[in-house]
Amino acid sequence: MAKPFEPRKVLKQISNPLLREFFRRRGELDDVPWDDLTEHKIEAIFEAWQALDEPKKLEVQVILRDVFELADHRGRAVLAEEILCRCPDRAAEFEAQASKADNAMWVYLNVHEAFDEAAMFARADALAAGRYWNRRNSLPKKVIDVDQALCDRLAQALTAYYGPTQMRGRHCHIVHYRRSGGGDYFFAYLDDYPDKHLVFDGDSDQPIVRADRYAFENVFVYNEGDGSMELYAQGGKKLWEPLQTAFCEAVLDEKIDPADPMRPAYQLDHLLTPDFPLPTDPADGVEEARITLLRIAPPGSGGYIEIKADLKGNRNDIYRKIERWLKAGVAVEGARVVKASFLLKFQGNGHGRQPTMPFDVTPNSSNLKSKPDEQREVADRSLKMWKVVEDDEH
Repeated sequence: MAKPFEPRKVLKQISNPLLREFFRRRGELDDVPWDDLTEHKIEAIFEAWQALDEPKKLEVQVILRDVFELADHRGRAVLAEEILCRCPDRAAEFEAQASKADNAMWVYLNVHEAFDEAAMFARADALAAGRYWNRRNSLPKKVIDVDQALCDRLAQALTAYYGPTQMRGRHCHIVHYRRSGGGDYFFAYLDDYPDKHLVFDGDSDQPIVRADRYAFENVFVYNEGDGSMELYAQGGKKLWEPLQTAFCEAVLDEKIDPADPMRPAYQLDHLLTPDFPLPTDPADGVEEARITLLRIAPPGSGGYIEIKADLKGNRNDIYRKIERWLKAGVAVEGARVVKASFLLKFQGNGHGRQPTMPFDVTPNSSNLKSKPDEQREVADRSLKMWKVVEDDEH
């Protein structure tokens, strides 16, 4: 996540009625002339916030930072998942909010537990887009019963690794969440190396030197449906493999071999078949499915060629462009697809723009976690029909 936080900008993005209710519940900013304020005129709100006692001022800042982090496409999708899971009867209220920031603040005020969990999942989704996110499959497909004893086993396994090898991580706290329609998330917080920092303490205007032990974070995700696990930890293969082993022994009660790099999670090469059909389940309401991009690695080449379809062209426009590529003398036999982008067009209701869902897949990952739960399930079913992922029923 780590977007630059601009307090005035955040206040402007949240509607005044929601801001007023937020501060009313906290017993603050009663002197602000709320009835006289127009939308986006927030200077009086900002000044009154800054005039609060330092602890209260910082509490508000922490909450607004979480609202800000959830006020984007990824955050809204995760919030929608939580609302549909916890209180689907309130989904219309959620959808009626005027902005993504309003969505986040409304959930904070009305379904606080959903807000807290959405903030965690949104953070995990953001980490999944970075360089330290690792995925492996071909693990046992087990239903796990998560309790405190299991979390304690995982914490002990992590401290047993980090303590002797890195002289940190001797204490560990595990937080577990199960994501609706997704996997089991384990957030592990471990103590880092001690360090000294200049800080402003309380209301003092003079910095002081303070020694602290901050926490560093690991994230583990286990998906029982396909026997895969995902891991965020800063490091490389030498770190990921022992952490995967520790997780599987503590959580799955399984001893595992090192990951097989030759077994990808998604099969894409067959998409090079001319005019490959993309059938969908009629119950999903998909009017059209098409490939919008193929990133192809020719045989014997260390690079790739990226072909984009014309979205205004025929559904199989991507294949007409591949045919022109072949005429240029580049062989397709033995080529590998290293990325495919898809677009699902859903049946409209006659009002507004036709709903669509773009998503990307590589042999080892996809960006489906950033999609609302209902759309992600449609994509999962479609990928099975297209033989991109293995159908467990066959």
